[in-house]
Order: sequence, then C-alpha cells, then structure tokens
Amino acid sequence: MKKFISDIYEDTEIITPDDSYHYFFGYYDMRATSPFDDKKHLCHRVTFMDRLPNKDDECELGYLEDGKFHYIATTTAWNFQQGAMFEYHPYLKDTVIYNSVVDGKFVTVTHNYVTNEKMYADKPTACHSPDGKYGLSVNFGRIFAFRPGYGYEGFVDESADINAPENDGVFLTDLISGKSKILIGYTSLSNMSGFNDDDKVLVNHITFNKTSDRYVVLVRNFPKPGGWWSTSMLVGDLRRNIKPILKNTYVSHYNWLNDHEIVAHCCVNNKNSLFLLNVDTGEAFEYKIPYSDEPGNPDIHCNYSPDGKYIIGDGYPHDHYRSLVAINVENGSSKTLFKVLGDNPPIVDIRCDLHARFVFGGKYISYDTIHNGKRQIGLVSADKLNF
Repeated sequence: MKKFISDIYEDTEIITPDDSYHYFFGYYDMRATSPFDDKKHLCHRVTFMDRLPNKDDECELGYLEDGKFHYIATTTAWNFQQGAMFEYHPYLKDTVIYNSVVDGKFVTVTHNYVTNEKMYADKPTACHSPDGKYGLSVNFGRIFAFRPGYGYEGFVDESADINAPENDGVFLTDLISGKSKILIGYTSLSNMSGFNDDDKVLVNHITFNKTSDRYVVLVRNFPKPGGWWSTSMLVGDLRRNIKPILKNTYVSHYNWLNDHEIVAHCCVNNKNSLFLLNVDTGEAFEYKIPYSDEPGNPDIHCNYSPDGKYIIGDGYPHDHYRSLVAINVENGSSKTLFKVLGDNPPIVDIRCDLHARFVFGGKYISYDTIHNGKRQIGLVSADKLNF
C-alpha cells in the first residue's frame, strides 16, 4: 500500500486530533495563524468528506492547540476548498473573521473568541484586507452554479438568468460599519475582459494587495457545452478604477509579491507558465523552474515566504501523489519537498488540495491532507528552505 513520502522533512507531523472528525484549514492565501500567538492554528471541523455540503450542513470553526480542537463558532456558509473564508484578523488579538448565516442572511462575522464580542457585515466576503478594514464580496450563488466547490448552495443568485448584470459584481464591505457598496458591476467587468455578449460571467477569485488599496480579480465565463472557461485578470482600487491585465485567456492560481507585482500561473505570449507580472508596467518575467518540466499539470497554489526568497506551491496529483514544491526565486532552482498520497481520482469539488501556507511567522508550513484516509492538517518546519 502506498503511504506518505517525506523526501526532505523528517519532522512532518499531523496536528489534528485522531478522532472521528475531518479537519481542514482551507485556501492557501489566508491567515491560519496569528501574529500574537505561536501555538494556535485555525481549522474547520466536519463530520463528512465524501460529498458536497448542502445549505443546512454545519461546520465547526475553531483552533488547534497542543493537539486539541478548541471550538469558536458554527457556520453553514462553507465549502471544502475555501472553508468559511475563516482567518485571523490581522491586528486584533484573539479575533477571527468568517462567513456565516444569521436569520437566513449570509453575512461576515468579526469575532473575538475570548470575549465573544461579534461584529456583523451585511454580505459574505471572499477576501479581507491586510489592514483589517474591508472585505470584498461576490455572488457565492453564482460561483456555486459555476464551481460548486467554491460557492454556497443556499446563496440565491437573483440575476442567474442575466449574463452580465450591472447591479451585481464586486462589492466593498466595510468590516467596521458593516455596510457594503458596489465597486464594479458584471457588465463593466465583462466588457473590459473581452467576453462576448452571450457569455455568462462571474467573479471566481479576488484578493487584496499588501497595502489594502488595490485588488486583483479573476473574471470567468461559464463554459459552453463541451468546452472550458476562459479567464481575465483585472486590477482595481477602492476608488472604482480598474484595468485589465490579461484578457480572455488562461489564468489560474496567483499571489501578490508586493503592491505592484503578482506571481501567477497564466498565459503570456501564448505560453502557459509561472510568471511574475508587473501590473503597472505590464512586464512579465517567467520563472524558469525545473518543476515545469515534470509530468502532470505544473500549475501550483503559489505562496511566497515572508522574506520573499522562496515560492512554495502544491500541484495536482501525479501517479496518485500530490507534491509540495519550493522554488528559489533568485536562482530558479526548485525541489520537491515531499509527496503525499492524494485522493484518487480526485472528485473536483470535494478534492483535498494541500493548499500549503506559511504559518507562525514563516517558521512552519502547514497543509491539508487526506493521505491517512481522512481530512487532516499537517505541519512541517521551514528551516530547510536553504537551497
């Protein structure tokens, strides 16, 4: 029987309890740990992993400490890929942000789990600004119709029959006042993306930059029967200025390096690769990495180390295994840090990507895994990123 393989790290450990529950954190670009605490790691806890959650399925939110799960809240606004958009607040101690449903309405909750003080915002959010002031909200019902693994079943898309409604799109949510306002509608997003009038469009992913004054957004069209979707990458600011960076092409996972540059697996000059894109000048630098020549899909969930020296990323299964790779940004060398037995074949909307992310100030890397036949969270030391 194939088991976990550790090619470099000998100190890999599972930090979730060995019980009947399934544990996971969620997406690769969210804050699983707090700058105020070097022991607590956030996680979701559920009772199943073999199907999509329905609108009534509950997910417990909490943190892991010393091998134990500590409960914070329960939500029905979640999925397996991104959870409940659950992460630590960037500067408030003992405070987390997550999506939930209150009195039948989807909301964002800012929750101090020590005092139990909660603040509510009027829309669920897809990302939160690093200064803790804002969220960006999108239509999770539209996402569910497009890719159920990233949306919420109970969220009703009131414009489901309209290809590009102008009164729906990207909303700026003030996490302090709890009020949202539209930044840009789907009509404008579609026109700038180069899509056709008969293309139904949606926002699939959206992320703030480091200083919280701009965001990157991926706009996609619903695929035609037998086809595949196309993607445009746009960058906007909080004053409603927005411009396309890549139009009607291939764009997958990405991350901000700084306020001006984004690393993304995308298509530039008819080539799919990992590029560093300057969103101001339009320049594109291709990372020449050996991993691109390995079998399978070379796309990765890309994360920079806090010092900017390395990119880590997990790809999709090859020969039953999921790999975590690291790339030295300066010299382009890369290594496969370890491989874990994956879900085979992976069921797209409930698959378990590693979604590796730096935690505890960059001292460790945590990841979601299913190699033991259940959802768990693993932790490895980052001290060997020295190649």
